[in-house]
Amino acid sequence: MTGPRYIQLTLALLAFMGARGQHTPLTSQYLFNGLLINPAYAGSRDAFTANLTWRRQWAGFKGAPETQILSLHSPIRNSRVSAGVLLVNDRIGVSRETALLTNYAYRLPIGRGTLQFGLGAGVSLLQANWTSLAVQDRNDAQFAVDTRSAFRPNFSTGLFYYQKRFFVGASLPFALHHSFNVERQAWTMSSAPKDQQPMLTGGYVFRIRKDLQLKPSTLIRYQSATGIQADLSANLIFRDRIWTGLSYRSNDAITGSFEVLPTPQWRIGYAYDLSISRLLPYHFGSHEVMVQYEFGKRIRVRNSRYF
Repeated sequence: MTGPRYIQLTLALLAFMGARGQHTPLTSQYLFNGLLINPAYAGSRDAFTANLTWRRQWAGFKGAPETQILSLHSPIRNSRVSAGVLLVNDRIGVSRETALLTNYAYRLPIGRGTLQFGLGAGVSLLQANWTSLAVQDRNDAQFAVDTRSAFRPNFSTGLFYYQKRFFVGASLPFALHHSFNVERQAWTMSSAPKDQQPMLTGGYVFRIRKDLQLKPSTLIRYQSATGIQADLSANLIFRDRIWTGLSYRSNDAITGSFEVLPTPQWRIGYAYDLSISRLLPYHFGSHEVMVQYEFGKRIRVRNSRYF
């Protein structure tokens, strides 16, 4: 078996059989895909917001992760409650997960900011196409048939506090862990702490001069099998319309990003990840495109939101 093909097969097996486990799909522009990592983000932009993100990880590497994400969320008029819907299609190797999650947040004004408590609930459709793999032994029964699809529940919870120039959040995006047991030929579910992936986020916007601002931010996540992983980012914001950013993901990648706001309601972004891991020789980096629109006339340049 050749080197790249061996890595491809190993990736598929690890992703599907639970070595990676239930995970939150990775995005580089996570600040504007808040529902993906924290249900308490719902409604925090004070407008009905739609965000569509497409990510192709490790371009040129067959079986690499590919993710599409659609999020819709809004505050509910004359209420402290916000609601949102998250649709995620995530593919890694032979495995595919399609998730539909509803999100609810309760908003509580505190001082100059707002504290939001969030809960999420939904279902995931789990599938695996073993027959799509190219293997040397075509008679291997393990890869002769596809795994039967299964619907499984999941839940999320989180806190999110923000002011105009500051935010901090804590969340558990997936409270339940799903994996496939080869011996039993069935999906298993676990809520053990070792299988969960809690997250912390935070950031602040500094004004450098009238038309230029600096926004450092971070995303820290932990899982017992892989330890702590951190995203450390910094964005320069010019006239609240043009964003350029650079970030470092520990032991994984360096990311450059560019976003433009042609109007106060539209946001269009692109991010490129340059790998610094051992997989670097086998792919051409990762690409991510994001489009966001905020409905209504509330959004104004002088009241720009930075997260």
